[in-house]
Amino acid sequence: MKKNLLLFLALLFSMPCLFAQYNWQTLPNAPKSWRNDDIYFLNSQVGWAIHAYYVYPPLVPNQFGQIYKTTDGGNTWLLLKDSSKTFYRCVGFSDSLTGWVGNLADTEKISGVRVTSDTIPLYQTTNGGKTFTPVNFPNPSPKGICGISVASDSVIYAYGRYFGPPILAKTTDKGKTWKTYDMSVYASVGLIDGWFWNKDTGFITGQDGANAVILRTNDGGTTWQTMYHATRNDSDHVWKIFFPSRDTGYGSLECLAYSQTKRYFVKTTDGGKTWTEFSFPINSYDEEGIGFINDTIGWIGGDECGYNYITYDGGKNWTPDIGFGIATPPYVVCYSSSGSAINRFRKINDTLMYASGNTVYKLSGTITGIQEMQNKKSSISNYPNPFSRQTTISYTLPKPYRALTLDIFDNIGNKVFSKYFMSQGVGQHSFIFNLKLQPGVYIYTLTTDNDKITNKMEVVK
Repeated sequence: MKKNLLLFLALLFSMPCLFAQYNWQTLPNAPKSWRNDDIYFLNSQVGWAIHAYYVYPPLVPNQFGQIYKTTDGGNTWLLLKDSSKTFYRCVGFSDSLTGWVGNLADTEKISGVRVTSDTIPLYQTTNGGKTFTPVNFPNPSPKGICGISVASDSVIYAYGRYFGPPILAKTTDKGKTWKTYDMSVYASVGLIDGWFWNKDTGFITGQDGANAVILRTNDGGTTWQTMYHATRNDSDHVWKIFFPSRDTGYGSLECLAYSQTKRYFVKTTDGGKTWTEFSFPINSYDEEGIGFINDTIGWIGGDECGYNYITYDGGKNWTPDIGFGIATPPYVVCYSSSGSAINRFRKINDTLMYASGNTVYKLSGTITGIQEMQNKKSSISNYPNPFSRQTTISYTLPKPYRALTLDIFDNIGNKVFSKYFMSQGVGQHSFIFNLKLQPGVYIYTLTTDNDKITNKMEVVK
C-alpha cells in the first residue's frame, strides 16, 4: 500500500512537464452563425469558413449560406459568396486557388418550409473562391456532400450525405474528372466524415442500419474494410473522426434516437485497426465536433444548448470547457448562454488549432504546469486533517478563473470525487467536503485552465 502511494505521488508531482495551457480565443471578426458547419486551413494564416442557409422559424431567422476566407490567421475575413438557397456543409482546398464546397442539398420540407432549393451537391473554385462552379458527377451521383478530404494536391475525396444516399466521390486530377462509388453495402444509411493520411490510406465514417461505422481503405478506395461497427442499435453514427497522431484517433458518436440517453465515443490506439467504445459522461448530449491537440488532451462539442467538454487523459474523464461561445441570439437555437454548437476542429500544429461553431475560435498553447499556480502563490489545504467525516478544503487564487475542478484520488490513483466550480475571483475560497470515505491517505487537486495545485488528506475512523 505504501509503495503504491509513493508511486502515485511521484507520478502526480512529475506532471508539470506534461501539462500545457490552452486558451480558446473567440475571433471577433469571424463569421457568426447558428453554426459554422466547417472550416479548412492550408496553414496557420490562410483558411475558409462556411455556414448554411437556415430557415427554421422561429428559432433561426432566415440566415444566408455564406463562404468566407481569411489570410491573416482569422483576424479578418472576406465574404466570398452569399446564397439564399444553399446549405453549405463542408469545405476543403488543395492549394490557395483550388477548393471545393459541399452542399447538403436538403430539399425536404420542415413544417412546410423548404430547407434549400439548391440541388447541386458540390462546387469547385480555381481562383481562391472568387467564383464557384458546379461539379458534374457520373452515376451514381451524390445528392449532397457532408465531408471533403484533401488527400494530396490532386486527390480529393467527397462523401455524403448523413441521411443518404451513401455515395463516395474521388478525383485524382484536382477536380477535372470524378469517379463515384455506391457505399451502401458498408454504410446503408449514409456517409459523413473522413480522414486520409495520403492518397491511398484513410477512413470514412457513417451509419449502417441503426449503427455507427468506420471504414478503412489502403488502396485509394478500391476496397474497404469495416474497422468499427456498433451493435447497440441506437441509431447513432460517427459524426466526426480525428487523429492527433498516426496511432491515436477518436470518433464522436451522434445519436439520433432521442429515447436513448446514454452517449458514447470511440478511440483507437493502433492506427485505426481496432476501435473501442467509451461512455461519454453527459447523457443525451449531441456529440458533433471532436478534436485533440495531442493524444490525450482534446474536446468534444456540438450540443447547441450545453457546454463543450475537455479531457486531459485521453477520454477517461471529461469536464466542461467554457472557453467557447458567443451566446447571442439567433446564433444558438435554444438561446442558451452556454451554446456554441462546435462542429469542426482543425489542427495546424502541436500548439495551434481552429474550431468552428457559433463563430470561429483559435487555440494557442504554452507549456505550463503545477508550479505556475504555486509560483503565483496559489495554495490549497484542508482542516481538520486528519478527519473522519467532514473537512473544509480552502484554496487561494491569484487571479480570476473561468472554471475550476476539484478532484480527490485514493492512494492508487482512482478518482473518488469530483466537483466543478463556475467562475471564481481572486482571493480565498472554501468547500465543505462531507463524503464518507474509507480510512486512508487521499490526494486532492484543484485544476484550472490546465494548471494544478495539489495536497493530501488523511481519513481516519
